[in-house]
Amino acid sequence: MKILIINGSHRKGNTDIFIKEFKSNIDKNHSLRILNLRELEMKLPDGCEICGESGICPNIKDQFSNEIEPTIRNYDIYVITTPTWDDGITPLTKIFWDRIVSWCHKDRMYLKGKKLAVVTHGMAGEKSWNNVINWVKSVCVWEKCHFGGSFTFKSSSKIGDIKIDKIQLQQFIKDLIS
Repeated sequence: MKILIINGSHRKGNTDIFIKEFKSNIDKNHSLRILNLRELEMKLPDGCEICGESGICPNIKDQFSNEIEPTIRNYDIYVITTPTWDDGITPLTKIFWDRIVSWCHKDRMYLKGKKLAVVTHGMAGEKSWNNVINWVKSVCVWEKCHFGGSFTFKSSSKIGDIKIDKIQLQQFIKDLIS
């Protein structure tokens, strides 16, 4: 299986610690790529009418359009990892999804028939985490992909102040890859 981890955190910290733990629990037979959105030149979508008619935006040329978008179909499983911000995903994660939006382009349904999962964490807790999880479930509906599950954990703003249940993580990975 080819897995793409989409790291939506704006800073290096607890999301990266989780990804390291996730990576250490993945069987070496699986290919894993980590896409750190904070390290990527990714301009805001401009919402122009041309994009609505032609598919790929002719106005935005950046690292995302040149390097990421052409390879985005190359994975079996996609995992969004994001701290919970204001009861939702981070702005970086939202920009990423807005750039690959497919609602008016069936040929751009990059995740169709594949799995999409989410990992979210923070101080807010379950109610806020459920907003993030439900957003990902809605992405699965419009992308016609399968919801691969969710994993949540408590963290604070201090780097390293996290609580990851390793047994639950192993079960999340097992369910995701099966």
